[in-house]
Amino acid sequence: METTTTHTVARPGTVARPGTAARPRTAARPRSVTFAGVLQLLFALAFLIAPVAGLAYGADVQAAAEAELARQGLPPSVLADKGLRFDEGGYALVLPVGTAVIAVILARLNLAGRRAGRILTLIVQPVFLALDLFILTSQLSRAEYLQSLLGGGVDAQAVLEASDRAYPAWLLAVTDGRLLLTPLVSLAVLVLLLLPSARAYFRR
Repeated sequence: METTTTHTVARPGTVARPGTAARPRTAARPRSVTFAGVLQLLFALAFLIAPVAGLAYGADVQAAAEAELARQGLPPSVLADKGLRFDEGGYALVLPVGTAVIAVILARLNLAGRRAGRILTLIVQPVFLALDLFILTSQLSRAEYLQSLLGGGVDAQAVLEASDRAYPAWLLAVTDGRLLLTPLVSLAVLVLLLLPSARAYFRR
């Protein structure tokens, strides 16, 4: 009685065992992609610092700013009259929380090896970078901006200093660090995803 032995021939890039079908070998994720994804998650976390701090300490910050205005002989309602608030809430939460959510989605897509994740990141991350730079320049000029709104009869710098003292010192240090960190993270993510190893990984 003649017996027949079946041999499976593997295609290039596959591993086959005798009697089993060949399965494609999954390409290993390069470190550049892993690092980019982790940085995007850190970016999202950094963008949540401001709204979380605002929710936790916003009432105290607002009260400190109003108390400083009262010390200068002005009614605390001047902030509300100018549409100014020092606490985070409502529409003020939309931008940071929305940015963080988008960054997390892009990070998950990139870490999963989805080509759409890299394409969308190369489109969206420059927008995040522009947003980072806008926030940084706004923070650097906030005293001048507040002074222009409140007028010459108010010491705007004293109001800002009073509001900052309502935050824990460590939180102010973290917030200042975030202002410098997030633009660098955006640049790093773009560079990492443009490296040859990342391009080859998403083309597979």
